[in-house]
Amino acid sequence: MPERQFVFDPRMLITGPFHPCPSCGLPQLGTLFISDNVHTRRCRGCFHIERERLPPLQKKMIYLDQMVLSGIAKELDPVWQEKTRRRDGFWVEAFDRIDRLIKLQLIVCPDSPIHEKESSSDDRYEAVLRRLYEHLASGVALRFPHEVLMAQLAEAFEAWFAGRDPDWTRVTREGVVHGGLDRWNDRTRVSVNMGHWPGQIENRRRSRDRAHEILGRHWKRWRSESQVSFEDRFQAERRGLAVEVLQSYAAYVERWHQVATGAVEIGDPQQLVPGSLVQLVTWVLSRLEEHNVPQEARIREVKRFLYSEPALSAPQNHLTAVLYSGLARRAAHGQKRVPSRGTPNDIDFISAYLPYCDAMFIDKEFDLLLSERPVAPKVEDYPTKIFSTRTRRDFLSYLDALEAEADPDHVDLVVRTYGETRTEPYRSMLEHERSRRTASL
Repeated sequence: MPERQFVFDPRMLITGPFHPCPSCGLPQLGTLFISDNVHTRRCRGCFHIERERLPPLQKKMIYLDQMVLSGIAKELDPVWQEKTRRRDGFWVEAFDRIDRLIKLQLIVCPDSPIHEKESSSDDRYEAVLRRLYEHLASGVALRFPHEVLMAQLAEAFEAWFAGRDPDWTRVTREGVVHGGLDRWNDRTRVSVNMGHWPGQIENRRRSRDRAHEILGRHWKRWRSESQVSFEDRFQAERRGLAVEVLQSYAAYVERWHQVATGAVEIGDPQQLVPGSLVQLVTWVLSRLEEHNVPQEARIREVKRFLYSEPALSAPQNHLTAVLYSGLARRAAHGQKRVPSRGTPNDIDFISAYLPYCDAMFIDKEFDLLLSERPVAPKVEDYPTKIFSTRTRRDFLSYLDALEAEADPDHVDLVVRTYGETRTEPYRSMLEHERSRRTASL
């Protein structure tokens, strides 16, 4: 086979839209790159370079449930579409509007660890789902729910120790994501798939089944506790975090003690790695030490903090307690069906991310739950707009309104910066992803 010579031409890196060059006059001044809200242009003819600082943005953050990603992928992926043979035009309409608003720099739809976890459950469609959620995320990813909780509890601790009320605005939406939330999107992105370590997917399935089994046991107990009021349930659920943290820390200390004394042998060193709840206690202990609290009093102070109002009122703990109390109320009022296996994940992402999102498209059951009394009054302080399949037309209207309200000068700048065609929805994305993967085999 004859050798094929590749010659690199730096002009390949310069893309449209093209404008007249102020140096040579040729219509060859195109985009070299966009980074950190700076648009760098270069001329393909004379290599003249110029930079423009782009104005600041305030994008709406919209969280899309895994069900939304699956609905869109079933329409855009030719393999999935052929398998289901069922069409739902709403998902294409939703994708068109979402993709256009992202390209108009008006919204961001970050991906999350929940997306990665749930997409990995079926290796037939994992790649196309990842391609979709990474495309919509534009390089922005939400942190793990336990990281969001840790940030809130850090503010709660400082407030508790200082004797003031927590200022939850100190945990900003920029602080709960990786990536530039309000940055102008780069023209190119690099995605690295690290794959899964051996047994990871199976461990996730077991963990999901175990969580659902625990939920089933709670459901059975809740059905027998019709005399417990919603408010009493809510207060008990709020304190559940403190109980879980202290139990986890005690078990961790006991495990280390058994290993140190030779009472047990640990085959897997991962069993000695502290989990997020244990890390929380060690962090509080270190802060108490910094504040010169005597060592013999620190564990007692940890307990006082965890049961304090600042800790109990942390937004994620508050919302988790509200959601579980709402489910318990349904069980106590006669619902026999145990919620689905995805329920713990739904509660994780709703409680972690709702305070920071402008809108969320979630499972219909949780949309209904959040709108029921007495749940609704406990979430009314959050201005987040909630949508689901029961309000699908309202969701499209919401997206339409976001574009209609956009400043015409902003839209003109987007078109000049990225080009008219770059704002068009990329419907063939998953088809191209299938072709690319086939060609690489």
